[in-house]
Amino acid sequence: MIRAIIDVGSNSIKMRVADVSNGRVRVIRDETEVVKLGRGMSSTGLLSQESMKLSCSTVSRMVRRAKNIGAEIFIAGTMALRTAQNSSEFLDMVKSSTGLDVHVLTGEEEAKYSWLGASEGFRITGEAVMFDTGGGSTEFVAGFGREMKRAVSVPIGAVNLSERFFSDNNNPVKKSACDEAVKYLRGLFTENAIESFKPAKNGIVIAVGGGVAAMSCVKLASEEFIPSKLHGSVLTLKDVVRQIRLYSSLTLIERENIIGLPKSRADVILGSACIVFAALKTLDASSCIVSINGLRHGLLFGDI
Repeated sequence: MIRAIIDVGSNSIKMRVADVSNGRVRVIRDETEVVKLGRGMSSTGLLSQESMKLSCSTVSRMVRRAKNIGAEIFIAGTMALRTAQNSSEFLDMVKSSTGLDVHVLTGEEEAKYSWLGASEGFRITGEAVMFDTGGGSTEFVAGFGREMKRAVSVPIGAVNLSERFFSDNNNPVKKSACDEAVKYLRGLFTENAIESFKPAKNGIVIAVGGGVAAMSCVKLASEEFIPSKLHGSVLTLKDVVRQIRLYSSLTLIERENIIGLPKSRADVILGSACIVFAALKTLDASSCIVSINGLRHGLLFGDI
């Protein structure tokens, strides 16, 4: 069976098309477009007309490409569509344009399928923790082997964190702003009892999300997104600190010239790095393993 999963997130819209048979997945096509559907939501609680039109157009193009391949299509919505006061307007736009429904996932469902995707391909035999940094939320999952034990979705991601603490893109970011952002994150993580997700001494921490993948690209100075190089790569706490210092020392225009960093993520990458830092500190972990398989990959197994 050929399946296509379209993930409508707060920052980007992603599609993965794959041949799924006998529990095995062979990826045929993978694409991402950064459209920032959730931009401005932190202050208005609404999706803007401009971002909805752009996002609907993006989803429609992806649907057409998936249909041309002969794929069965599933469209998933996450944090922005869970919380925006006018999300039903966007859902109607997509339905009118494509004839398909957008299935808005709960935070728990998002965490579950992110875990299924992230853990696939890794030989996990003991305790493991995954965190998935999105544009509008961050999911934490604790598991043993491939089995998910519990999950929490925290309503903070790279987009809304950046809008709250790093809105001035014309100047470098002061250290005090980064410190405040991390303090805020640690407070949210404490409120959601993320400390209790700490793995045992030999447990592993897996990180998922476009921001994490971009950070790995920057570490490797990779001008191209090469899944085989990124999947299973490691980001240490020291790597993350170095990148926070790098991004905060530059203006938006200067960040766009960093080798490995997609220009479309230059405005939110500092937010992503702060979330990764706060997550690692909260989990008392010195590093994390990067997985390029997250929500879309988990949804390909199709039991929803």
